[in-house]
Amino acid sequence: MKHLLLFIFSLLLITSCTNPTDTASVQNYFNLKGFIENQITELNKRKPLVNKEMALGDKNENKQTNEIDWRQELELFTQADLNKQAYQLSYTISQPSSSTFLYTLKSGEKLPVKSLKIVLDEVSKQPKLVEALLQEENRLYDSEKKLQLTCTMRPEGVWLIKTYEINGFQHLTITDKKTFLVKGTIN
Repeated sequence: MKHLLLFIFSLLLITSCTNPTDTASVQNYFNLKGFIENQITELNKRKPLVNKEMALGDKNENKQTNEIDWRQELELFTQADLNKQAYQLSYTISQPSSSTFLYTLKSGEKLPVKSLKIVLDEVSKQPKLVEALLQEENRLYDSEKKLQLTCTMRPEGVWLIKTYEINGFQHLTITDKKTFLVKGTIN
């Protein structure tokens, strides 16, 4: 029993001595994931009415709803965040204007996020436009997703997504290419 307690104490001591800089992720790029997480929290709290358009191939559907799973709806925007350990040093950063940041995948890199553009509002320094291109390709499957969202200051003084759009295609080598579109306008 004495040896077991000594072992547990040693184990706790070793695990408590890990360096916090080893586990913390470095933020080399705009924190898109954090921004989207904040937007999801606000949207879940407010439950705004959304005009939503969806298309799969030639089938279209339009509806108005305030029943949206925002985490699922904005998941691809979260996936476009570049602050992942595997993505560090994989992108060139350019700044075409003082409020525009463009991240482009370096030649020879094989990551799904090909580009990310963030345009900040001059006053609030919050993103007013986010655009991303995600592509994946292998012998069995290829896909492309173009993401865009716009944000604005709401009358109640909250910076919130105004529109979002995801369009692209998925193609399995044994099937036809399937195009899709999800477009939302938040009232």
